[in-house]
Amino acid sequence: MICTFLSTTIVGIFMLQLWLTDRRHRAAGYWCLSMWVGSLCTLLFALRAVGPPLLTVGLGNLLAAFGYAFMWAGFRVFDRRRAHLAVILSGPLFWALAYLFVPQVTADVNNRIIVTSVIIAAYSLWIGADIWRGRRAEPLPTRTLAAAFFVSHGVIYGLRIPMAIMLPAAFGHGTAYSAWFALFSLELFAHTILAAVAMLVLIKERGEALYRQASRTDALTGIANRGSFLDDMQKRLADRPQGTLMIFDLDRFKAINDTYGHVAGDLVLKRFSALVAARLETGMLFCRFGGEEFALFAPGRDMACAEPFAEGLRHTVAALPIPTEEHEIAVSVSIGLADVATFGADFDRLHSAADGALYAAKEAGRNQVKRAAPSLGLPGLAERMKTPVTADVARTG
Repeated sequence: MICTFLSTTIVGIFMLQLWLTDRRHRAAGYWCLSMWVGSLCTLLFALRAVGPPLLTVGLGNLLAAFGYAFMWAGFRVFDRRRAHLAVILSGPLFWALAYLFVPQVTADVNNRIIVTSVIIAAYSLWIGADIWRGRRAEPLPTRTLAAAFFVSHGVIYGLRIPMAIMLPAAFGHGTAYSAWFALFSLELFAHTILAAVAMLVLIKERGEALYRQASRTDALTGIANRGSFLDDMQKRLADRPQGTLMIFDLDRFKAINDTYGHVAGDLVLKRFSALVAARLETGMLFCRFGGEEFALFAPGRDMACAEPFAEGLRHTVAALPIPTEEHEIAVSVSIGLADVATFGADFDRLHSAADGALYAAKEAGRNQVKRAAPSLGLPGLAERMKTPVTADVARTG
């Protein structure tokens, strides 16, 4: 009891500090409450031999139920799910009704063990299932281990039910006396420590994941930034060297900024990014390359297959007027295409070719899609290498 009290109190202090430092950590607030309630619960349990049963047994087990209910709520909030008040109150209410109005529970320690085991096992199994379910949206490294830990704790704690029926524990000094009851109490102490570690590690891992995500994301538009796009492109080109790179440039964007202001310009960038991102197909990479320039990689497509997709985006952008407070901004985009089949898997060469096609689209009047000329690619380079030097000199002369 002393060890459990000290551990829950210390963890409660850390959770409180974490929550006070950043109130966005709502889960830490619930977990802090869970630990403080657990500390008070343990203190009341330790006083069973001298305190009134209504206080040490009745209120103590009520607080134990609330401790697990708040822990469940914390994990729900951690995964951005709703923590239903009815679920938080159901366990404590079930205990209160059983203890106050069922004489067999009030008078028999083994029946009390059964009731509390049902409550705690149910919350633990639910917590484990929620942690496991959340791995799809946020695959933190500790999730699987934490889920397995809570599920196993729920199963182990549920085993107290058949033990209380088949091998009833004796009662003395306000608590149950039995070898199996002592072992389950030891497991509960270990669970308290491991649960606290799981909470703190998950918070740490989420912070690291958010930091990594922020470092790979463009702050204005919310899509990938240049650095993350280049990293992903290098992996794609190394694993499956096929596809088409598209370079987008919003037409006359400087004029939009000069005419309507930078706030309107930022709105144009965000709306354009959202429009393209909503139309991406599986496996496509899209980023803001810098300023009003964007890049998209369509794997598995040559320029002939990628051009209809690019044309569809161009038409959609042209049909998307962006309203401001006083005006409606018409937007168009020019797009240059270059594929791996023609220009190879070197990104710099691929980007240079797509950028040249984009420049050609601008020169041709903007709001167009242009393919990079094959003569600029590897075949053209090979032909030039086959040309005798003397011929080059003669033409120069």
